[in-house]
Amino acid sequence: MRRTFILLLGFWLAITISYSQNLPDNAAYKARMDSLNTVYGAIMNDWNKTIPPHFIKAMRLEKDAKEHPELKDSLLAIAAKERATGESLKASAQEKLNRNQEERQALMDKYSLVFEDAFPYFMMRGQFSKDSLSVLLRKSSSEIRHSSAGKSLRKYIKNDQLVEGDRFRTFRCLDVNVKRFDWSLIKGKKVLLVHDGLWCMNHGMDNTAFRKYLEHLRKEAPDCVPLIIVNCEKPEDLRKAIEEYGIQEFHVMSEFNKTNGVLNWLYNDQSTPTCHHIDERGIIVKTTEGVDIDYIEKEFLRIR
Repeated sequence: MRRTFILLLGFWLAITISYSQNLPDNAAYKARMDSLNTVYGAIMNDWNKTIPPHFIKAMRLEKDAKEHPELKDSLLAIAAKERATGESLKASAQEKLNRNQEERQALMDKYSLVFEDAFPYFMMRGQFSKDSLSVLLRKSSSEIRHSSAGKSLRKYIKNDQLVEGDRFRTFRCLDVNVKRFDWSLIKGKKVLLVHDGLWCMNHGMDNTAFRKYLEHLRKEAPDCVPLIIVNCEKPEDLRKAIEEYGIQEFHVMSEFNKTNGVLNWLYNDQSTPTCHHIDERGIIVKTTEGVDIDYIEKEFLRIR
């Protein structure tokens, strides 16, 4: 059963879009898009507040069941109900998100739009077709086309993104001393390529939760290599993240490019914590939002 932890970026709620000045419906378009943005934000707020607690409670009940065999059946039954509730809420929220996305796309197709700022579109690129994004990019100003987000969008449009079943590709990533990561270190090993959102991986606990889980994996699956990529711009930001989450003993890198990194336009990672599970052959066998502990331990590493 999947545990999904999603980071909602507040600036998504205030996306501003303009379109060709010769269209008479500017106010109508903006009002409708603002309404869709508000609905989107409400759905995501509700998702973040109501869904993860059910999975967290189920995980804790399952742990208690192992420690108290005499209560195992009753605890697992309650855990199953919690997971079922979480999955039901998640399915309902996803259906609402899909409808919201369809309405956004219809609105995009109806109006001849141009960019005021490429960044919001970059962050929400998955909600629009590549053809629509290509039209928008062509109509935008030279300044916007050559911005970091504009360049990333152009690469996203021109390239096929990696999906499950594809062989992973190496990319330039650096440590706090601006030293390149040596990809030969992971050859022939299973890899958890974790990208961004460390603050979302605490599972409702404190900042040590992610480090403790990495330590657990190191003990139970020593041949698995966690590679953590922090989305930041400067080495000092990376150093701060490493210290804050206590993960100095692990491979922690950054592309030092928040909007035009390979993980954005080729791996198609959004600004949500993402984990790519790469097997010994270098194949991406699964990509999840957040660190899916059940999948990692039961299927990917088979340690329980």
